[in-house]
Amino acid sequence: MATTSNFAKGFRSLMLRLRIAGVIILLAVLVMGAFQLYDFYKVRVGVTPVKTIESYFVALGQGNYDEVYRLTSKQHLTDIYGRPITQDEFRDQLRKLTGGRNLPFERIETARIFDRSGSHFYRVTLHSTIGGRAGQSSVVVEVRREENTWVILYPFAILI
Repeated sequence: MATTSNFAKGFRSLMLRLRIAGVIILLAVLVMGAFQLYDFYKVRVGVTPVKTIESYFVALGQGNYDEVYRLTSKQHLTDIYGRPITQDEFRDQLRKLTGGRNLPFERIETARIFDRSGSHFYRVTLHSTIGGRAGQSSVVVEVRREENTWVILYPFAILI
């Protein structure tokens, strides 16, 4: 009878360990599923990369350079020598780019190209009419989250 009792205790102990392992595996699967769901919806709900791109180019077209600066990555805001650009220098560059005129875009189209290392790359097509002639420009824009905000990496976003 003693061997049956030891066998039963060993079996119960094994079953308890298997249950604990099963619960741990189940929790791991749930956490991974929740992370995948979050990752899927973070670019589709609330302030999204597409909304950031649209806000950026609307502000650029309206001459709202402070908003353009806010939506630009400060970590990558440097001149060709790697020196950080001040907000005033940034505004001056944008004024030179636009000739100091408001150039509102009639339509802004975005198409996601690919993702890499937390960055999302989009082809942005800007439709406008200048001097009575309709035209369009395309640019590739890199968008990423910095401090819980989607920002556009400079200088790629202003090469129009």
